[in-house]
Amino acid sequence: MGGKKFGVLLCADDSENVKKIYGEHFGAFVRMLGEEGETWKVFRVANGEFPDDEEIKEFDGFVITGSFSDAHGTDVWICRLLNLLKQLDSMKKKVLGICFGHQVEAMQEGQLCCVGSGDAQRRISGYHRR
Repeated sequence: MGGKKFGVLLCADDSENVKKIYGEHFGAFVRMLGEEGETWKVFRVANGEFPDDEEIKEFDGFVITGSFSDAHGTDVWICRLLNLLKQLDSMKKKVLGICFGHQVEAMQEGQLCCVGSGDAQRRISGYHRR
């Protein structure tokens, strides 16, 4: 019997600052959240890379990362992400949203979300976990 499997829905490319400090977003999340025996996979959703319907079934949960994009934006990938969140909700998958991820998850659930200010590289504005 294998361990749990989680996906990271990466909503931004790694900036030079992130690479210098953390190596990459994906690795930082796995180091922060991962436990022995788990499997983690990255999906670069901001670049259009999403898990397919069959693949989603294999995962116990997903982490939605921060982004420099506007959670209220109408970019194709953001609209696809909102649809994916509806699907994950209907499948009762665990979801952890961090900063931008928290905002899009709240919006998908019909909650009010406000635009913040400040340097996104230096702070996490909040999270929401089901």
